[in-house]
Amino acid sequence: MVAILFRPFDLGKWCVIGFSAFLAGLVSGGNGGLNLNNIPSRNGFSPQQQQQQLHAQFGHFTSALGALQLGTIILIACLVFVFVIALSTLLAWLGARGEFLFLDNIVRNRGAIAEPWRYYARPANHVFVFHLICLAVSFGVLVLLGLPAVLLVVSAFFRQITAFPLLPAFPAMIGLISLGLIYLVVAIAFTLFLFLFREWGVALMFRHPITVREALMQTWVLVRSRPGSVTVFILLRIALAIGLIVVALLSCCVFCCLSLLPYIGSVILLPALIFIRCFSLECLAQFGPAYDVFTVDLPPEILPPAVSPPPPL
Repeated sequence: MVAILFRPFDLGKWCVIGFSAFLAGLVSGGNGGLNLNNIPSRNGFSPQQQQQQLHAQFGHFTSALGALQLGTIILIACLVFVFVIALSTLLAWLGARGEFLFLDNIVRNRGAIAEPWRYYARPANHVFVFHLICLAVSFGVLVLLGLPAVLLVVSAFFRQITAFPLLPAFPAMIGLISLGLIYLVVAIAFTLFLFLFREWGVALMFRHPITVREALMQTWVLVRSRPGSVTVFILLRIALAIGLIVVALLSCCVFCCLSLLPYIGSVILLPALIFIRCFSLECLAQFGPAYDVFTVDLPPEILPPAVSPPPPL
């Protein structure tokens, strides 16, 4: 990190790398006061009959207005949903490109955007598609576990027993707790899976011309053959993430909350971001020369087969 940012110090390079780090981080009516009793009689109707007609017409108008408001709310909700999906897709695409840009700027010690943007377009697009698949799978799991939870809540709400009013809620509570625990376990496993792919799988795709599937298999080889080392790495990264949060809070105090701004925050926190990314790359490099991302411009080492473990450290 010191060599990249301070030997020598270049503000333009700092801002360019900060931009790549920023990309990599990227995911109610009323009455008008008219006295109807004073309306003169017309067409043989009494004032009371005219009042009833006006009330009926006003009721039809209120119903039509309510339907129009409901349709407007549904339309706005659909537009917001489409906008959120489109924005999430755009951010996922930019984030996939940013991961390779950030790796290139760190490994090659430079501040470049255009060249690595074009050179790593193909693997970045593959990572983008993989992120979309993971998003769809996570949404499907959420629906699969959320639907039974909703049914349990509805059934417990509408079920009434006079003698034991709390008894129906007890099985529903047990079911909700069980579904919550299942979702928590799945969420933790899925988060660790995506974390290791982002930290090591993307780095292997940057170093070698391999696909997402091959990068996942190579990452699984490391997890299966070195579970202790991988566990220590995850714990250390959690500690570094907590340290990054502390540094971000301190920077908010020092820079008057400027670090909360999207791009400005990446520029201010760039030393910490580069340090954490270099830490992950150095840990990966300890598994052998084929896993050393910093030798990207040297003749590539052959990755071991995905069915066999890497050589011992």
